[in-house]
Amino acid sequence: MFPSCEQIEKAAYDRWERRGRMHGHDRDDWVAAELDLTFDLNFQTIVEYPLVEHADRVIGGSRNPRCRFCEQSPPRAAFGALRPAIPEFVGNRSIKTRELCDECAEQFAGTIDQDFAAFWQSLELLRSSEGPIRDSQIPSAIPIGAFKALIKMAISIVPEPELAGFTDTIEWVGNPDQDFDSNLFGGLGCLVYQAHIPFALGWTALARRIDEQAPFPYMLIFLASERLVLQAQLPLCSHDEDLDGTELRVPERSFSTGVGSDFRASTCMALPIRSSEFPKQRRIRLFA
Repeated sequence: MFPSCEQIEKAAYDRWERRGRMHGHDRDDWVAAELDLTFDLNFQTIVEYPLVEHADRVIGGSRNPRCRFCEQSPPRAAFGALRPAIPEFVGNRSIKTRELCDECAEQFAGTIDQDFAAFWQSLELLRSSEGPIRDSQIPSAIPIGAFKALIKMAISIVPEPELAGFTDTIEWVGNPDQDFDSNLFGGLGCLVYQAHIPFALGWTALARRIDEQAPFPYMLIFLASERLVLQAQLPLCSHDEDLDGTELRVPERSFSTGVGSDFRASTCMALPIRSSEFPKQRRIRLFA
């Protein structure tokens, strides 16, 4: 489902009013309104957690834990401690899981978690710069290992009833053959947004497609910290199989921040998946 011109016009007008009726941003307001309306008409947010809360948010019950990745339970698998469902280095202090066994945690820590940490570090300027970045050194792609780690985060927080649709996804996350994996997903990658104003609190969210026949991925993960938002679709989902032959559109969002005349949409860039070799950096221009 796509918004009508009348819907976009009204939403763009609302943005103009929110900016204090300051002129000169007509096209930006129209584009941002169309992006946000398209997302809102086609997706429902099913999980949204701040990265810092007063008490821990623990995924999984305290009795008979089962690993979401190897599907083993005690005594065949050991669960020594609660583990972060989202890496602590992105600012997570609250979201933890009981559903990651010691063996899988060790495997991920020595592989894809390291890849994601290096990728996250490569985005430092986009995360923390006080001014807008129009010409920055950023990666030209997201390494397959870092992409896998992002999907692992999504699997860690997805509501349990949804897990049945991601059997192949879970198997893929645990496959250590990264170079083989990189050949499976032509055109897949990660959207990276830089917000105009830093977020007061980091957060993560999952959004699920509303209409089964809509030409969009079934589920998306978002991870936000400082000025940065990462967005990726969860691959190999059984709910997308009926859409084989249909080119899935990955919806963008505006992630507008600021107050009054300083109200602006984020910039956005698409990073395709690259093999396990960490991508070289290049200079790339960012446009709102």
